[in-house]
Amino acid sequence: MVTVWDLRNYLNCSPDTTTASLQMWLDAAKSEARSAGIPDFKHNAQYDLFICSLVGWYYDNRGLQVSGSYQATQRETMQKMKDAFVLQLRHATEDPEEESSEGSSSDPSGEDDSQEGGDGA
Repeated sequence: MVTVWDLRNYLNCSPDTTTASLQMWLDAAKSEARSAGIPDFKHNAQYDLFICSLVGWYYDNRGLQVSGSYQATQRETMQKMKDAFVLQLRHATEDPEEESSEGSSSDPSGEDDSQEGGDGA
């Protein structure tokens, strides 16, 4: 499950980006996912990436204006990315708990440290 703190790190936000803004974009991304028929997964890495990507899109385009010659290409590319995620996630299931905990760097190292400390004592 994506948190505001995950988004702050993912986006490498400027210090003046408020938690309220990040929460608003997170809520909007989850709402867009629900509208597309995607359930609110608690343990699905692809869903988390989709939500982070949507929030990144909102963050990068918070002025509702895309300028330059790549405007149409950027919008088309974003729509194709969203469509691909939606097609895959509509039929997805939760990831097994083991896989989601392996991605966390603190849990495995904490377990290893305690096991090594227990064996060595």
